Amino acid sequence: MNMKQTITTILLALVAMAAHAQTFTWRIEGTVANAAPTDTLTVIDAEKQRMITTLQVKDGNIVPASGTLDEPAVCCIAKQGRRGWIRMFVLESGTVNLTVDLDLVYLIRIGGTPMNDELMGVLAVQNTDMDMDTYVKKMCEVVSRIVSNHPGHPLSPFLIGQSKSLFTSTESIGLIEKLSPDLQASPKMDRLKESLLLVQETEEGKMFKELTGVSPDGKPTAISDFVGRGNYVLADFWASWCGPCTADMPHVIALYEKYKDKGLKVIGITVSDTLEKSDSVVQKLGIPFPQIYESKPMSIYGVTGIPHKILFAPDGTIIARGLRGEFIDKKLEEIFNDNK
Repeated sequence: MNMKQTITTILLALVAMAAHAQTFTWRIEGTVANAAPTDTLTVIDAEKQRMITTLQVKDGNIVPASGTLDEPAVCCIAKQGRRGWIRMFVLESGTVNLTVDLDLVYLIRIGGTPMNDELMGVLAVQNTDMDMDTYVKKMCEVVSRIVSNHPGHPLSPFLIGQSKSLFTSTESIGLIEKLSPDLQASPKMDRLKESLLLVQETEEGKMFKELTGVSPDGKPTAISDFVGRGNYVLADFWASWCGPCTADMPHVIALYEKYKDKGLKVIGITVSDTLEKSDSVVQKLGIPFPQIYESKPMSIYGVTGIPHKILFAPDGTIIARGLRGEFIDKKLEEIFNDNK
């Protein structure tokens, strides 16, 4: 072997060693409640939307599984044949121990590796019964601590994206700026920061911004046809393809019926949808309030996820945005009890 061939061989060996050094071995074990004897669980990389592995369940236990990855992955679990994911854990070097209940949305316990021990703090808040104000406060504390302590770990940007509705836009931007430079520069964080900057322009206390679309009969309409005209207005951003949106619609209709005689207006604003598909759902669900179809809320209000609700004051200023669940009920009760 001549000198050139020797150098080439050494370089190839070094490349192979470097590639091998970047991979790690993971292992999953644990218990599963409410599982049938033949149930199979699917583990998916929540960021890259790729399947990592399948897990067999035997006598209420996960049959231990292992494999290799090039980088840690934030993962979710689903029972095969059932819609909806059970969130979330980190697949990293070592053995992660999971306690799963197939009747719940979140895992019960995770641990065994450093980041899963950290993430258990998030699950502890999610699995504890508390009022919403306390929940938001505690969740923000946990997420902020993880991002500050682990700015270069993929769990940090994932948590920032998942919890953005709990923080103000300024707070979320501050968390992004704590990330390592490479994570800050990722396309996902770039898009999120762009949307958060739009949210800053339409956050609480700011005047509404014009948004246009078409009415159910195809005529031009705008948010200014409803907002800033002397009534409280709840704007519900939704789409026909969004399961959580249609599931939440009966609650929105109930709020409309409860407060319409006290001065509340409700409007639906569809996102990335067609007039025909949107109107089909409106007719099917019997939605009684006006709609703005084919809008562009991302470029105006920074809406990145739906359902998303914004409450406007009679003069058109924004009272609150990102309202959900009991937060909406609480806010409307405050307003209309004070204005009887």
